[in-house]
Amino acid sequence: MDIKIGFFGVKSWEKESIVDQITRLPVYGVGIFEEEVQDKLDIALEYDVISTFIYSDLSKKVLDKLPKLKMVAARSTGVDHIDGVECQKRKIEVKNVPEYGSQTVAEYTVALMMALTKKIIPAHQSVENGEFSPEGLTGIDVFGKTLGVVGVGKIGANVVKLGRGLGMKVIGVEKNADEAMAKKHGFKNVDLETCLKQADIVTLHVPSIPQTYHLINKKNIGLMKKGSYLINTCRGPVVESAAVVWALNKGVLAGAALDVVEEESRVENISVVLTDDTKKADLQDILSFHLLRDRDDVIITPHNAFNTREAVGRIVATTVDNILEFVKNSR
Repeated sequence: MDIKIGFFGVKSWEKESIVDQITRLPVYGVGIFEEEVQDKLDIALEYDVISTFIYSDLSKKVLDKLPKLKMVAARSTGVDHIDGVECQKRKIEVKNVPEYGSQTVAEYTVALMMALTKKIIPAHQSVENGEFSPEGLTGIDVFGKTLGVVGVGKIGANVVKLGRGLGMKVIGVEKNADEAMAKKHGFKNVDLETCLKQADIVTLHVPSIPQTYHLINKKNIGLMKKGSYLINTCRGPVVESAAVVWALNKGVLAGAALDVVEEESRVENISVVLTDDTKKADLQDILSFHLLRDRDDVIITPHNAFNTREAVGRIVATTVDNILEFVKNSR
């Protein structure tokens, strides 16, 4: 059985690993494309297996145009860009990469926390601008502060360990609270409201699912301690961007560090504001992003927490393993 495999949305940092790993695939017809699936449908429809990152749209509308598709190999943990219900109906197998960088993302989270609380970015910008003075650049110690970890899965658990290593008090929010794990790692289980009220720094590590949409929002962000900090390295829709703008303006938040934002695929180019399919809610998200981006008390990075040589290598290797298993079972 000849199986054609297409890798879409391939970025420069992963291309070398993909080229190296596809030599393990015992099939012909492997294509590598920088464009996303929805932008290359005329070519994507020829493939039996498609591998994507999170920016490819595999909604019902797109799946309707891919009659040959038998498998989606996501190069990510999250699969909210894929219509799982439709794939199940069409018997399209969906595989993700459940574990590739729990330590990687945890380290990035702590790096953002330190950069934010020590005002490293504005300090660097100040020197670039020809100044060499610590005036206006006073940060805070994290030692002794309370770190609130929302979502104590593999990534969150590593953030707990790193926070404890910095001498922080740690509280955790987990749907299925595990007291044994809390005791083992040295943190206290609390609910979200308590976490927002008590934590000096709140960091988010939950999946993007309907239940976590705008988990941090205009109604509850005001519960946070005056002068606290918010960090998000999970998914953009978990945080209502307009709520962060409000909290910063009111002094509730002293700063925010966001590796992910709402409408990520749109904020790359402001011209999307002029497209016919831009909804009012999307426009609000885009404008909120631009308001946040230009603030000195906000750090925004381009969904980069996963991006180390080691983690990218693991992502690609696992993706190819998933495809190999599918090919084997298809013969």
